[in-house]
Amino acid sequence: MAVSTYLPHVLYSTILTSVSIHLLWRRKAFEDDRARYNAQITILEDLAHRLRSGSSDITNEEVDGLRKLARVHRDTREAAGGVQEHSVSWKDVFWGTKPQDHSKADELEQIDLEQ
Repeated sequence: MAVSTYLPHVLYSTILTSVSIHLLWRRKAFEDDRARYNAQITILEDLAHRLRSGSSDITNEEVDGLRKLARVHRDTREAAGGVQEHSVSWKDVFWGTKPQDHSKADELEQIDLEQ
């Protein structure tokens, strides 16, 4: 009897907690992306201003370095966020199986273990 009276409250609180944690994670990821894009815009605007002013103290290596710094790389974005997207089925969620992650580091580690 006691289980049936508290079950809806437990479900609602679990759902509410899950949604709030998900929204918090999305907000933090959005803030990180916005800060990264603002930094890239600042770098590129400064470079454009310096190039338009015609200052002769800018070298090609410096321009290339600033352009590389402003570039977005998917690997660095995932590393910065610490989260990589995986396809996980509900069966894996309920049974607790982990998806196989075959990264290059795992392959090298496996080769080292075999030797």
